[in-house]
Amino acid sequence: MKDIADCIVPSEYTTLKPLLNSWISTVQHYCELHKEFELSENCWWHNERASISILAGAAWRIPHGEDQWVAIEEFATNKRGLIKENKDDGDSRYGRCDIYVTNSEISYAIEAKQVWQSIGDQSAGEVNVKAGLDAAWKDAGSLHSYEADWRMAATFIVPFIPLSEVRREGKIDLDKVREKIKTWLEKMGSFERVKGKPTAYAYNFPYECADYFNDQNGRLFPGVVVVIERRIRGK
Repeated sequence: MKDIADCIVPSEYTTLKPLLNSWISTVQHYCELHKEFELSENCWWHNERASISILAGAAWRIPHGEDQWVAIEEFATNKRGLIKENKDDGDSRYGRCDIYVTNSEISYAIEAKQVWQSIGDQSAGEVNVKAGLDAAWKDAGSLHSYEADWRMAATFIVPFIPLSEVRREGKIDLDKVREKIKTWLEKMGSFERVKGKPTAYAYNFPYECADYFNDQNGRLFPGVVVVIERRIRGK
């Protein structure tokens, strides 16, 4: 059986396609490398900082024939003042930008969030997703307009499934896992924070995900989604 993986890039986000395709392969490479050493390790059940490093790694791994991409993470910068009632107080404050990615044509300054979302039978599968999209969008608004060509909000979404719903006689039913993933992806559509406002997104759910569970909390973590939305720069 094949992995559930894809990259969806609307026309206004075409320049992101090499990065998102590389992100998919980078996630896959991380998992496969650890399987060679018989380790049940993946890159999405850590934290936001770890997920950002995978996106940066994806930029560096894009083949040079597709233009040279580079990236830096967690760099010091000044940020816009706190915004209240849609007004900027005019001050700048010291802060850090999560990740900067660029090639010879366009640059991106990205603020990121990571959320954990249940996609089990008793969950709507979207509450934490929406909170993460909103939080990343808000943080992207604090970046100054000179930081990059585009200011971006990135949300890493790590869905999980209660083991009780996919484990039978001590084994993970991978077909059941795939069914739940596909149902959830279809329900989420294009992961739009605001209806009608496009996003670019990609996901990778390896077929061989039976080892990615935590018995302590009774959850299976089958894969990861990244959603990227442009925030039009302020003045």
